[in-house]
Amino acid sequence: MGDTMRCIMLGCMLIALCSSCQTASVGNLSIVLDENRTIQPSEQDIAITHLLVRGRQTGGGNASFAPQIHRMSDTIRIDGLLAGTWEITISGLCSDRADAVVTREASQSLAIVSGSTSRAVFSLPYLTDGLGTCALSFSWNEQAHSIIGISTMLHQAGEELHTFDNEGPFPLQEGRFSGSCPSHTVVDVGTYDMDVRLSNRSGTHISFPYIDNVRIFHQRHSAGSIALSIPVVSITRMVQSATFSRGSVVDIEISAFPLTAPVYYTTDGSEPTIASNRYTVPISISDTTTIKAVAAIEGYADSRIVTGVYTASNFSITRPPQIGSMDIVTNDYRTFAVVLIDETGLEENQYSWYVDGVLQAGQTSCSITLHALVPGSTYRIMAKVQKGDQSLNTFTRNEYFTIPMES
Repeated sequence: MGDTMRCIMLGCMLIALCSSCQTASVGNLSIVLDENRTIQPSEQDIAITHLLVRGRQTGGGNASFAPQIHRMSDTIRIDGLLAGTWEITISGLCSDRADAVVTREASQSLAIVSGSTSRAVFSLPYLTDGLGTCALSFSWNEQAHSIIGISTMLHQAGEELHTFDNEGPFPLQEGRFSGSCPSHTVVDVGTYDMDVRLSNRSGTHISFPYIDNVRIFHQRHSAGSIALSIPVVSITRMVQSATFSRGSVVDIEISAFPLTAPVYYTTDGSEPTIASNRYTVPISISDTTTIKAVAAIEGYADSRIVTGVYTASNFSITRPPQIGSMDIVTNDYRTFAVVLIDETGLEENQYSWYVDGVLQAGQTSCSITLHALVPGSTYRIMAKVQKGDQSLNTFTRNEYFTIPMES
């Protein structure tokens, strides 16, 4: 298992009696413990608090003493041991009950000599056989709303031995989603590498290989919680509501961030997945149409499903684009993007970006990457979106962002 050994030193002090009497001895026991925590039972469940000690005489003698339970912190006195060869056996307990065994037995053969002190060193490894259970809990950022399933896999030497699934739904509390994968069946005692895979609604996945170790103990329950940081893609360009002149053909353009993320869409009102139409060129429509789109790529949480309603009419209406959100979209806190909502009209959008009131020259897309931000400083980022060349059809949004200190 590679588990921490619990090393035990047993010393026996021999007391000389008269020649017509048998010799006896008393012994002292001291314990040194090492810690190596991963996901495992609570310390109370696996801590060695007591020792089960028994012994019998070998090599011609037939003396023995009944099993004795001693606290780890106590000095053990075993009186009346006869001189000769003895086999001393020790087990670690997590309580004062004889059945609360958490380690394998360790035996040592030693000679008890009148008037001398005999010492033996014991190593008590945890049990390597038996069965236990586990429950592995996870939480992740609110933006990763598309997660519909968790799979947790336990490996040994590269071989997947146990898989636990949870198909949700997952509750949202204090800005984070949470879900757990309990073992509904028992698991063999041992130490396992743990992989986690999250499933998106679209059909893509987010994998976290070798995220931690799980230690299973005999008749014990291992539990742990891990906070996951999940990158999220977003649809950054898609008119969500518009009218256009009946009889004309219009093109609906869609883009996402990161730019490598594919976009999938439907025109029949169904929820898009990676099995839906993949966006490659602007979608041409000539009649009233509803388009639903999602950006999805392996390793990221899906974007929100964006719905665009396009109505063929005898007249068209243009309304200023509204910025629904402005977010940091890269782990280095350098790239910012906006998402538009409640927009009508199909004219081209023009973007302008400002940092602390200063216009960033040449930045005309729905996202911006800034390279001169100082860790620990707070910046006011403003995005301005203009519909076509009409200055009245403009919407702006300000947000304050603090750049974290580099670790």
